[in-house]
Amino acid sequence: TLDAQLQALRPGEDWQGSERFRGQNPLGLGEGAQAMADLSELDALAEQLAQSYTGARAEDVDLDALARQLGDEARVDARRLAELERELERNGFFERAPDGSLRLSPKAMRRLGSQALADVADALRSRRGERDLRRAGAAGEPTGASRQWEFGDSEPWDVPRTVRNAVLRRATSSQGPLLSVEDVEVVDTEQRARAAVALCVDTSWSMVQDGHWVPMKRTALALHHLVRTRFRSDALELITFGRQAQRVDIAQLTGLAGVWEQGTNLHHALLLAGRHLRRHPDAAQVLLVVTDGEPTAHLEPDGEAVFSYPPLPQTLALTVREMDGLTRNGTAVSIVMLGHEPRLAGFVHALARRCGGRVLEPGVDGLGAAVVGDYLRHRRRRA
Repeated sequence: TLDAQLQALRPGEDWQGSERFRGQNPLGLGEGAQAMADLSELDALAEQLAQSYTGARAEDVDLDALARQLGDEARVDARRLAELERELERNGFFERAPDGSLRLSPKAMRRLGSQALADVADALRSRRGERDLRRAGAAGEPTGASRQWEFGDSEPWDVPRTVRNAVLRRATSSQGPLLSVEDVEVVDTEQRARAAVALCVDTSWSMVQDGHWVPMKRTALALHHLVRTRFRSDALELITFGRQAQRVDIAQLTGLAGVWEQGTNLHHALLLAGRHLRRHPDAAQVLLVVTDGEPTAHLEPDGEAVFSYPPLPQTLALTVREMDGLTRNGTAVSIVMLGHEPRLAGFVHALARRCGGRVLEPGVDGLGAAVVGDYLRHRRRRA
């Protein structure tokens, strides 16, 4: 019977109830069975495309079924995605997590960080009046070695090696400038100063909604790469804050998905930042905050996060108190404000005046240059 055939196609459904089917186009027995078969196939495709099961791969998708249900273009796109996945994994940009899922490899993270920092360097070079931001860090005693110039270097040029590189390059090709950036080598020195840095980034839903999510991640990647490659003695902590705050590594931040969640718990973020900075009492302390909303949540003594909009007076008071504690310990504070919401602007400027900090309003396109440039400025002042 039709009922038995339908039950065989969908054994997991509850067949004890009954419903009346209505519509303009009646189905015969064969058409009804085909409709159920199509639904079953679509369910299977949805699971394959979701890739939510252990060990999922893009090549798991049934390409013939995909073409039947969504057309030949969908099959071509799925095949290309599977090929791209295999190629990225073969070249070491993807790796398998213990649960079988794919994640970015350390090699991929370095490549992303390098590109993000290069973009920031270009933005800094193009900003009028900020040429000095490239002269960052502190040059100590020469080590006797030299190395290729990198963004952020403040060391003096190794002139003989730079000229030699330029001559060798032009000996093989007469094209190009007499001197190129690639020719420049600097005297390698030991750094005298180190910094402890806490980068606190807002991860509330408004960051996703207003287009700040990807620029925020690229900014964190650029700063992380700069610290890891040029200022390895510095201690960088990445902290995200939404309804609650948490410490994350760069891979976790890069892979973080936006979640609809109310709350901007700057109070909790400052608590975590303070713990990190106090672990490095011998270092210059720098706090960088990126946010697009006023504080609307705080942490209770029992660990519960309390949200309210408009913000509770207690939320604002606890946030200010935590910031006061940081500035008493000599922490240099910069707050990067995204957007122009009046309540946010009022709070941020009042907080900066109170703690002797700076407010930066770079816009989305200038976010990376603002954060990295400010980090370099703090380093230079404390060198």
